[in-house]
Amino acid sequence: TAMAELAGGAAAPAAETKASSEIKDLLPLLDKRGLECLNQDSKHPITHAVEEPLRNDDAVFLSSDCDAQLLINIRFQQSVKIHSISIKALSADNAPKSIKIFSDPINLGFDEAEERQGTQAIDLSPEQVADGAVIPLKFVKFQSVTSLALFVGENHSGADKTVIHSLRLFGCPRDQCNMKDWDKVKKTGD
Repeated sequence: TAMAELAGGAAAPAAETKASSEIKDLLPLLDKRGLECLNQDSKHPITHAVEEPLRNDDAVFLSSDCDAQLLINIRFQQSVKIHSISIKALSADNAPKSIKIFSDPINLGFDEAEERQGTQAIDLSPEQVADGAVIPLKFVKFQSVTSLALFVGENHSGADKTVIHSLRLFGCPRDQCNMKDWDKVKKTGD
């Protein structure tokens, strides 16, 4: 399927709704100025895991710096609906074990991310991250998202470094633009 191809060959979730046909990689909708990662190793920044073609190169990756925790902040150019996530890490020991996802967080730091519940929490198996499996999210909780924070609290081995080779978000713009209506708008504006 198209989603499997986008996720680097990982199995895609079954298409259950009409929205599924519109679901695609959200990379083009990311606001790159709003992309940051707290506690990243400066030699292995977040751009290595998110941007094309870097995220397809297993030789580059995002790595934590001082300890296993990462706080990834993502801003979108417009409001989006987020359907699923894919995280790939080649080293099972250094792969994220758990992730808390926060929809539209405000001033979220490590202390708040640890204490708060988050919009959704995900436990990742070594197999899921090794394959970059596409993991469906609670779609109803991510219907109008302008920013997202991903908190990685720990990795599978308890090591000081967490490594992510690829991070992909799948969904669609909240308000789909129907280009068939463009002529009507254009004529009204003349």
